[in-house]
Amino acid sequence: MDNKKPKQKFSIRRAFDNKRFTAIFSVVLAVALWLVVITVIDPNQSRTIPVKVSYDYDATAYKTQGLDLINPPSRTINVQVSGDNSVIGGLTSSDLLVYPDYSTVTGSGDYTLKIEIEKSDSNKKYEITTGNEQYVEVTFDKVVTQKFPIQVSAVGVEPAGGYYMDVPLCSPSEVTLSGPASEMSLIDTVSARVQLTEVRTESVIASVKLTYIDGNGKEVETKNVLSDYDQVEVTIPIYKIKELPVSIVYTGAPAGYDTAQLNAALSQSTIRVAGPAEQIDALSEYTCYVDLTKFKLGESVHCTVSLADGLRNIDSVQDITISFNTVGFITKTVTVTQIDIVNAAAGTTVSVPTERISSVTLIGKESELSALSQDSVIAQVDASPSNISVVRGQQNMPVKIIIPSSESIFATGAYTLLCDITTAAQEEAAQAPAPAA
Repeated sequence: MDNKKPKQKFSIRRAFDNKRFTAIFSVVLAVALWLVVITVIDPNQSRTIPVKVSYDYDATAYKTQGLDLINPPSRTINVQVSGDNSVIGGLTSSDLLVYPDYSTVTGSGDYTLKIEIEKSDSNKKYEITTGNEQYVEVTFDKVVTQKFPIQVSAVGVEPAGGYYMDVPLCSPSEVTLSGPASEMSLIDTVSARVQLTEVRTESVIASVKLTYIDGNGKEVETKNVLSDYDQVEVTIPIYKIKELPVSIVYTGAPAGYDTAQLNAALSQSTIRVAGPAEQIDALSEYTCYVDLTKFKLGESVHCTVSLADGLRNIDSVQDITISFNTVGFITKTVTVTQIDIVNAAAGTTVSVPTERISSVTLIGKESELSALSQDSVIAQVDASPSNISVVRGQQNMPVKIIIPSSESIFATGAYTLLCDITTAAQEEAAQAPAPAA
């Protein structure tokens, strides 16, 4: 027995009895009728397009006057257009120009400008039907650019006992501001202000916002001034203080010479310095040097105070004067005929063609120097290998004047002798047999 159901024939009446079919058919029919209306019966339609106001269009109208727009407001205009739907249906905001009319701008100030609306492409066939005129409020001014040094102020900084605050530093040290002349003219200085609490024993580094100060010392509120830096890094150095005794070191003195007999006196027996604690703690004294080869009776020696990097001269002592009580001292000029060569290396020959050194100046106590014989003065040439720079030939060598019999007389001035020098290497080369022809 065959149980298959017979196929039913399509029936329009039966289809319209189906609610789903009826709903879909109604939508399709409505769209079709709408397309017929807008393309055949009434093709002219209208629509609204939001367009942002362009402040750059026709900007030469005010820029040729040296003016700039100051922080113009962001504004969107709803532009109504009408025309053939096949045309206006594809329009976007780029097809329309919306801009202020700058024709009334004649100088700095606030203006209410009419907004103009145009087609970007005048060949397109549609109409702009926006009704009421619209306006935008803007400000014009001349833009000024100026550099300002940053003035740092530290408030409430309290160094601990034995410490002091050095001049605050700022990085960068200057800032470039740009803005309308009306606002820039109010700014007298640019300040970086640091406010701290608590007692400090170490330097402080802080990130600080810049403030603008007028000529009366009051903060200036600006809306349109731009800066290449909004914040700067301020360092407030907190340094440890130490008082250092001043000592004297003599150079050029003969071995065994008692410098105490010169009775030196310092114009400043101590100096106060400051710096990072680890650097200060390593210091025990400040040294001034006196070169006896340049010493002159009756004259003082000036020691320029020079500190290592990172240290500060708190009392700003730039010069220390060293005076000498040399009452009873005299000078004497002698000719030295005894010349000794010392420390020459084996195989090195050093000879002095000159038999004497004239005009050697000695300083000492009158009681001893007056009785000193020229034969008691020796000119000594140090011929150590490190002092010789030639293999064979002549070289000027420094001379040291010594008085072995005295501990209170020394020579001043610098002396040299021209010496003949032959080294062992040169001697061997001279004695070597000539190569066979």
